[in-house]
Amino acid sequence: MQLNYFPINIEFDKFQILTEPYSEERLAELRNLHNSTHSFFRNGDSIFISNKDANENITIGKIAEQSTYGNTNITASLIKHLFFRTFKDRFPKHTPVDFYPFRFFSGQQKDDIIFDVLPNELKGKIAYKKLIEVQLRLTEINGKQQFGFLINIKRNWIFNKTCAELHSENYNLIGVEVMYAETLPGFSNILAPNEEFVGEIKEIVGTKANVSTNAGEKEYELSELFIRKTKYNIGNYLTFATSQQKSDEVLRIIESKREDIYNPKKLYAEILKTAQALFTDKGNPILFQNKDGFCFTVNATPIRVSNSIELKTPTFIFDPAATQTINTYPDNGLNNFGPYDSATFDIKSPNILCVCNKNIRGNFTQFLSNLKNGLPQSKYFKKGLLKKYDLHSITFDVKEVQSNTLNEYLNVIRDYDDNKPHLAIIEIPESFKLQNDQNNPYYQIKAKLLSLEIPVQFVTTRIVNNHSEYILNSMALQMYAKLGGTPWVLPTQRSVDRELVIGIGHSWLRKNQYAGAESNRVVGITTFLSSDGQYLLGDKVKDVDFDNYFQELLKSLKQSIQRLSSEQGWSEGDTVRLIFHIFKPIKNVEFEVISQLIKETSQYKIKFAFVTIGNTHPTMLFDPNQQGITSYGSNIPKGEYIPNRGSNIFLDAETCIVQMLGASELKTSKHGMSKPVQIKIRTPKGNYNNNALNDMLFYDLSYITQQIFAFTYLSWRSFLPAEEPATMKYSNLISKLLGKMRNVQGWDADKLNYGLKRKKWFL
Repeated sequence: MQLNYFPINIEFDKFQILTEPYSEERLAELRNLHNSTHSFFRNGDSIFISNKDANENITIGKIAEQSTYGNTNITASLIKHLFFRTFKDRFPKHTPVDFYPFRFFSGQQKDDIIFDVLPNELKGKIAYKKLIEVQLRLTEINGKQQFGFLINIKRNWIFNKTCAELHSENYNLIGVEVMYAETLPGFSNILAPNEEFVGEIKEIVGTKANVSTNAGEKEYELSELFIRKTKYNIGNYLTFATSQQKSDEVLRIIESKREDIYNPKKLYAEILKTAQALFTDKGNPILFQNKDGFCFTVNATPIRVSNSIELKTPTFIFDPAATQTINTYPDNGLNNFGPYDSATFDIKSPNILCVCNKNIRGNFTQFLSNLKNGLPQSKYFKKGLLKKYDLHSITFDVKEVQSNTLNEYLNVIRDYDDNKPHLAIIEIPESFKLQNDQNNPYYQIKAKLLSLEIPVQFVTTRIVNNHSEYILNSMALQMYAKLGGTPWVLPTQRSVDRELVIGIGHSWLRKNQYAGAESNRVVGITTFLSSDGQYLLGDKVKDVDFDNYFQELLKSLKQSIQRLSSEQGWSEGDTVRLIFHIFKPIKNVEFEVISQLIKETSQYKIKFAFVTIGNTHPTMLFDPNQQGITSYGSNIPKGEYIPNRGSNIFLDAETCIVQMLGASELKTSKHGMSKPVQIKIRTPKGNYNNNALNDMLFYDLSYITQQIFAFTYLSWRSFLPAEEPATMKYSNLISKLLGKMRNVQGWDADKLNYGLKRKKWFL
């Protein structure tokens, strides 16, 4: 396998660099006087100075010796500045979009896929071009500490016409979303102007526009504004400037070439070609150097790697004695053995409220029959919900609404205030998805049912009319979990340590996407016991604002530990391991919260780890030996150059990347490149003094990686393995739904802490 990572070669362990004491005024003065030849950057209380092009007789600062890998922040800053200045010297016609991550558009005409179809007057003004991104990383692959560049390639719109130009063409700008472009002082022709999404034009007076922003109406020069580069905005302008037919043709070309653009094999070739252009000249390595002796070269071939550990597909268990197991697909286990908790599940004859529009009652009742009894000729859903999940009977109470309005639905639901069903199936039109969150009947119906402690399964009219065995199979799985059932579990890891795995998810609530928009981050907390995946929700479900979640987390953990220690028979002196799966890089305050918990729970020895899991990172894995898989009914292979699911690389002692979607997991060849998930153990940052902390931290990255991989098989939304573990999937679903229902009149999240406490109402 290969990474999109190109190692940097530095031939010395120490180097000399000029420094001065830091002050904001002195840094600004130095940049004003010498920015054309020198780079200046701050680290701690010092200004570091790199002379790229000036005569040696210009003396600034005093010489200091630095260790190449001793203070990696200084080395990294030097590398970034030297790379930037060398690029500007070699490619003077290119104006980078950003300094870091370093981004620039390809200058080649062939990399603009709409160039040939645009009229001459728009060529170069509007484009859909290759955007190249370069990021620096320090790794320790195979025990070798090394810097390297990660190269990524995307496609973005270019639109170089200002709003002043558009206004002069009589293009209607009223109601159009706009960006404010500001050239940073001293960066004219060095960096592209900084663009900020400010709002929507309300009025034009002379050469100025009044823009509705989050800070009220503000006035901008039209020459400083550009329309927001969206498919919708650019399509509208193309229709105005050319014709509807030409606009449709341009957008159709982009869509038709999407599969080709993001083909992993071609992406890999493009990355190699870009590395050759950036790091070599006529086949020879470029020497990036300044006049103080710091220099490096970059390999133009990516680093080759092999799997760090073998990640194993877990065994699925379907009875408490662990005698009924399967090693392939959990769906096979359910068909053969029934659900894990079949003997103890207490809702064997669920009464289900079913609501549909009167116009589709015929199709809806047929859909319910197929859901209950299965499809006799199908491969995966022959038994239906009734027999597959070992239920005794299912009663469907079908009610009709005259129209798809909120009041119609609520009137039906109100009849069940005193005689509650175990679950509701609600048919809704696709159009609900297009309505804003605050007025969307979907969330208002869900809030009403959940407030009555009734979990709900929504189904769209389209699915009612055109359901398949795959849809019914997944829906039945979700419904059993929403009723409180446990379809399967994983083997408990043998250990003398007790263990809790806590998923902390989030969702953003924003008024809009304009700069300065008020936003709240809502946090959800989900708790799992050990590694068998049995679901244990924290004592309180709340839509907690981000600023308050630390104390809520501490309270929830204390209550969970008290309950579990009693239920599981913990003894004083037991070691308890807490592994947090979290959505964000950790600040030191989180470590303080857990340290406080440890002090307040002194009867147990607590160890913990904060682990972030996500795919917002620049690292990709390629396998040139993967020739792809041909799906049934298609001659086009899918997944070329994409490693198998479970392929993984340890980038350092704290970071591992894992390929969660391999060639077999991709639906079609149109999926494009599948990015691996990054798993990272977080540690305190900066000068954090807590000597006792080292004894509290859990550092076993191999164990954590295997556990997270196993947890991707636990999402009861589907039988297929997911990209993210159930800890993150569930906590994100909880926080998203709670955030959406915040504005529903009369909604109270405390309702979830009683009858729905152990049910997966959020699936």
